[in-house]
Amino acid sequence: MTEAAISCLPLRGFEVDSLLAFLAHLGLLRSLEAARPEWRPRTSWTGPPWRAQLAIGAAVSEAEVARAAAEGIEALAARFDADGRANVGFTGEEFRSYAKRVQQDPVGGRLAAALTAEWPETKKGTLQAAPLVMMFGAGHQNFLDRLVAVPRGELPSRLRNAKRPPDMRDPVRIAEALFAPWRRADDADGFRWDPEEDQRYALRFDNPSKAGAAPTVHGANRLAAIGFLSFPCLAGSRRITTPGTARESGGRVSFLWPVWTVPLSLHGVENLLVHPELVACRLDKLRPFGVAEIYRARRVNNDRYMNVTRAAPVSGDRSGQ
Repeated sequence: MTEAAISCLPLRGFEVDSLLAFLAHLGLLRSLEAARPEWRPRTSWTGPPWRAQLAIGAAVSEAEVARAAAEGIEALAARFDADGRANVGFTGEEFRSYAKRVQQDPVGGRLAAALTAEWPETKKGTLQAAPLVMMFGAGHQNFLDRLVAVPRGELPSRLRNAKRPPDMRDPVRIAEALFAPWRRADDADGFRWDPEEDQRYALRFDNPSKAGAAPTVHGANRLAAIGFLSFPCLAGSRRITTPGTARESGGRVSFLWPVWTVPLSLHGVENLLVHPELVACRLDKLRPFGVAEIYRARRVNNDRYMNVTRAAPVSGDRSGQ
């Protein structure tokens, strides 16, 4: 906790080995900076076992943090402009037109940069999607539709005719994602960033496709949609790259994030994500910056769908190195 911090709140919901939780972590910092910049929010980890905590320069309660985060999410999500598309599938010309139109808006520009880059193209003549984009319309799972609707708290189509539809904008859902262990009990749309969304035939008696989507943590997905803004794409000769993303042998995509023990702002965490030693998994080089561990999760393909594994600390994970 910094000298300026008055409140230090444990973030019991943030699992250190979950990509969804890490994206939600970034989304929390961005949403609080948008809604209450005077709070100067910072986060850090204590442990092991690793436990996240939020330091704020004001005397606030958990409920006040949740309400402020919800305000920030809604203010930022109101400026999400997905170019009227359901999924990421721009041609170069389409993307340049879209990016030029939104570049003057910091939120719109960040969103466009997080979706793709101007090069290279796929064999179909479209631009490559960002590694975090894991849905392309299969099973009516449309990434951009969800990226706009989820943070805005819009009801999923299956719930719109319910007699008593849930309030998807209730700050209590944010509080549940931040301050309590995740129960994953919400009938809501996710982004396939939660390892618990990986439902396969193996070790199951029935067909998982008939069971529907796995229950999720709606508040975490709202925050994570905002956290997505922290991952701009860079053009490459063969592949686009984003912060904290690596290509392993065989072309496997892995996501890496640090565990930091000194309170950091969103800008500080984003600086760690672009540090070359993070993707290289050189933990010893990052320790002087307060990094105690690096976690790595891998993207996996299951038939038509993409999922992500639970992350493991690189200090004990030598596979793929």
